[in-house]
Amino acid sequence: MISSIKGKLTQVTDAYALIENGGVYYEIMLPSALAERLKNNGKIGSEMEFKTIYYIEAGDKKSNYYPRLVGFTSAVDKEFFALFTQVPGLGVKKALKSLVLPIKDIAAAIETKNADTLCQLPGVGKRLADKIIAELNGKTSKYALYKIKEPLAINKTKKSLGPIEKEAIEILLQLQYKRTEAEQMIAEVMKNSPKITKVEDLISLIFNNEQKRTDSIDNKGTY
Repeated sequence: MISSIKGKLTQVTDAYALIENGGVYYEIMLPSALAERLKNNGKIGSEMEFKTIYYIEAGDKKSNYYPRLVGFTSAVDKEFFALFTQVPGLGVKKALKSLVLPIKDIAAAIETKNADTLCQLPGVGKRLADKIIAELNGKTSKYALYKIKEPLAINKTKKSLGPIEKEAIEILLQLQYKRTEAEQMIAEVMKNSPKITKVEDLISLIFNNEQKRTDSIDNKGTY
């Protein structure tokens, strides 16, 4: 079992990283948003440690099997992913592509049995969302308290942004939000209020959503 790899980060693509350790190069599958952050933050060439999950992937033929490594820079991300992929029908590759919401939001949806939110994840329909809730409800509450707001994957099926959404993104970027965070916050509001015509109203609803989320976390932490 390979649970962690430390070495020189030599290459990052949209899907994997190469780590060199003692002359051996390890290919590590990554969620797409994490891969993008590593490229944009200038991590290539530096020393990195990935928390890894080792699994065997079946090939096209039943006799072909391939060892794979999935990597994360956070032990919490790895732990949640290992739990998430225990759901039947949610394989490793599908799960990697599905994490377009922050882990805290996915966990909150599981704990509040909010299947509609889970259906926002690529590859997750109503039946699979219900199965995720049935399998994991009561097991993910600690992840709903996770402070990290950045999703691990990029939603590659998202529609093009309108002028109001683009203006809102620029405002959120000025307020030090990451682009992926801003896009997700806007998408959440536009899904529920598609007829918004003013950027001020859009920003106001984003604030309300964030306030509700903060209040929910505070209430869960009160005993």
